[in-house]
Amino acid sequence: MTIQPRFFAERMASLAISHAQHPALIDRHVSTTFSQLNAQSRQLAGNLAKLGIKAGDRVAIWLPNCLEWVETFLACAHLGATVLAVNTRFRSKEVADIIGRGRADWLVMWPDFKGIAFADILADVDAGVMERLRGVITLGDSQSPAIAAIAARGQSVHAFESLLNSPCQAPEPYGNAGVLCFTTSGTTSLPKFVLHDHLSLLAHGDAMKAAYGYDETSRIFASAPFCGAFGFCTLLGGLVTGSTVVCEPVTDTQSTLEQIRRHQVSHTYANNESILKVLEAADSPKDFESCKLFGFANFSPAITNLLEQAERNSLPLTGLYGSSELQALVAAQPTQASEGDISVRYMAGGRLIHPEARVRVSDPETGAILAHGESGEIEINSPSRMHGYLDNPEATAKAISADGYFKTGDLGYTVSDRQFVFQARMGDSMRLSGFLVNPIEIEQAIETLPGIKACQVVGATLATKILPVAFVILQDGATADPQGWAAECKRRMAAFKVPVRFEVLTAFPSIESANAVKIQKNKMREMADKLVAEHA
Repeated sequence: MTIQPRFFAERMASLAISHAQHPALIDRHVSTTFSQLNAQSRQLAGNLAKLGIKAGDRVAIWLPNCLEWVETFLACAHLGATVLAVNTRFRSKEVADIIGRGRADWLVMWPDFKGIAFADILADVDAGVMERLRGVITLGDSQSPAIAAIAARGQSVHAFESLLNSPCQAPEPYGNAGVLCFTTSGTTSLPKFVLHDHLSLLAHGDAMKAAYGYDETSRIFASAPFCGAFGFCTLLGGLVTGSTVVCEPVTDTQSTLEQIRRHQVSHTYANNESILKVLEAADSPKDFESCKLFGFANFSPAITNLLEQAERNSLPLTGLYGSSELQALVAAQPTQASEGDISVRYMAGGRLIHPEARVRVSDPETGAILAHGESGEIEINSPSRMHGYLDNPEATAKAISADGYFKTGDLGYTVSDRQFVFQARMGDSMRLSGFLVNPIEIEQAIETLPGIKACQVVGATLATKILPVAFVILQDGATADPQGWAAECKRRMAAFKVPVRFEVLTAFPSIESANAVKIQKNKMREMADKLVAEHA
């Protein structure tokens, strides 16, 4: 059995020899080989080192899915720096949180991407937060007004193209380190930073190759953003195992179909709604002749005809499970009886892809381990588990049991010690536009708006979508301003977090228990469903 290199620099150097002319990434239909990618990322690492980026530094990558994202990640991994992955849909409040609380030293961004006013978003970030940055690295025309506006604020600005193309020898690879942070909704008002190291990421990539049947002919389409666990793991499984990853900065149903046809895509993973749209838009089953497996995450439970559409198009399909802490695609329902119970193949959850990984379910009240088939909190121990929450050992200790199991906060039941079925989130987190969001994060932002004394946010269901609805209590003498509140929310946070409705109440529905007065979120969800349906 061949032992794979355990660190990214070693792995990419090995692939640059064994797969020298094999496409590693196809970005906007332009192919980059493993040899080219290794050389470019090493040269970038050398120039980043000349700027002063070193082991332990934190580099926020605020880019869409593109070759430059991958090159920057690999360069940082080479140097032992930690990447803070930033969603391109984030706005000033969220970006300020990552730069400030994430203690970012550098920011890599594409100021003119997709017509988004990235420079204006940065301008809205408190100057004190921006001061901690040692520099900003920008993609695009260095003479553009957006880049000039960033430099005018006193930031040290460096052109990505210059750093990538200037000959420079990289230092010796650092080795294992915390290399990537995802943000997660968590159970508090502020997202946690989920830290993974080289060992957990590469072990997961290797397990994905074995579990999902990757080889040199595989073409893996990555449509979910690399900044999240779902998109990054789609990239990871191909990148570190010698397969080809296909991506583009912006994708939709028609472009996904074009990529499948043009590049003979064999695998992709997406939420169930996105896959359904692709199946419905296809001309015929011939569009999917190259496809070996599509995996879906059940983000829209109201969808009922996905399996019918998959069968009509002769598309192999299976349910998936993952999280930022365990990495995405950590489990997939088996497609053959020899691999596990296929009766639950199309249900969320799955069979853990790591041979050493194990799953169990515990009683949320007592912590007692439950028998197969009994519902409780899903707990998973896997080599893909996070190193911990960045700068938050207390939260790490609460999330991981003494014997190494991550407490997922999800409700489900086990089929065996490696297979389980996911049923629901145990808390109030909402899945908005594919992203898991803690409503407390939105509530606290809204409670700073003029005239609002208190806020509760719940998710309303409309067809296949979950939409945020805000119930607010006004300050004495204040008047409602839904349009103004919405506009301010759009300025501060990603659009998918902005409530579609603001409803003023005199009091939140609540009930007294033995220990406290509890707000009835379920009753507010019913109210939100009715409001959204009435105004659809």
